Amino acid sequence: MKTGVTKAVKTAVIGGLLAAGAVLVPATAAHATPSNCSGRYEGNSYWANCTSGTGYYRATVRCYRIGSEKYTPRYGLWKKVHQGISVATCLSSEEAASGGWQLKN
Repeated sequence: MKTGVTKAVKTAVIGGLLAAGAVLVPATAAHATPSNCSGRYEGNSYWANCTSGTGYYRATVRCYRIGSEKYTPRYGLWKKVHQGISVATCLSSEEAASGGWQLKN
């Protein structure tokens, strides 16, 4: 069962990951990357989509074993910009947290 603490941790970690991603993956004229990206939790998964730029993106999510602090990172398929949603899915015995996306040229 999700608690207020779990949701607060998810929010804090997601904010940190988004801030780190902005620093680690800057877009430049010489190396355009996907942009206008968004994501959301959908059930036990995290969905990511990028609608501008060029290159590839994929959803990422940490899947926490229910009742434990241990997690397994899971990844969606690499998608080319404008070619659909990437979905990273946790097992039924896990809870999705820290969703985000990765970019590559």
